[in-house]
Amino acid sequence: GKVAIFVGRVEQDNGRRRRQGTIDGLLDRPRNPDGFYSMNEVIKEDGYEIIGTFTDNTEKPKAKNNAEDVLSKYPDVAAMVGLFAYNPPLILEALKQAGKAGEVVVVGFDEEDGTLRGIQDGEIVGTVVQNPFEYGRQSVRVLAGLSRGKSLQDLGIDESGVMMIPAREINRENVDDFWAELKKNTAASE
Repeated sequence: GKVAIFVGRVEQDNGRRRRQGTIDGLLDRPRNPDGFYSMNEVIKEDGYEIIGTFTDNTEKPKAKNNAEDVLSKYPDVAAMVGLFAYNPPLILEALKQAGKAGEVVVVGFDEEDGTLRGIQDGEIVGTVVQNPFEYGRQSVRVLAGLSRGKSLQDLGIDESGVMMIPAREINRENVDDFWAELKKNTAASE
């Protein structure tokens, strides 16, 4: 079916790469983090039609207007993908106002409360989240090890010097546990 992608900006690396990865994954293409599909081209392949990428310059009213406009222009849209934290909750608001919540697949990035609530309620399929707490923990562990004279290899980092901390997929099955962990981690910092 028809898929619409929403993102703040593609001029910033995370917006561009998230968009690229979404298209590569959806169309089962090889991972190409440095590629860039045309913003103006409708991409039809494997039963999907990516009707466009709608940018909002990180302006929330514009982001919601984009979702509303897509619902108006493409009443048969099957999926809406929000690539910045604020996109999925605003997409869901637009869907609710149009009486289409639960009819259109919504997926997102990041762990905005509205996204997690939408997953709990079955109105958002899932979201991909980073793991900043593990980034911090691993950074301190590595820096402490290096200060004690350990090598990167001793610390479990391969010769590339890059430590991969995988993103996590949050869906209805694990959203409650994830949200409890998130609240626990953020409560310590407040």
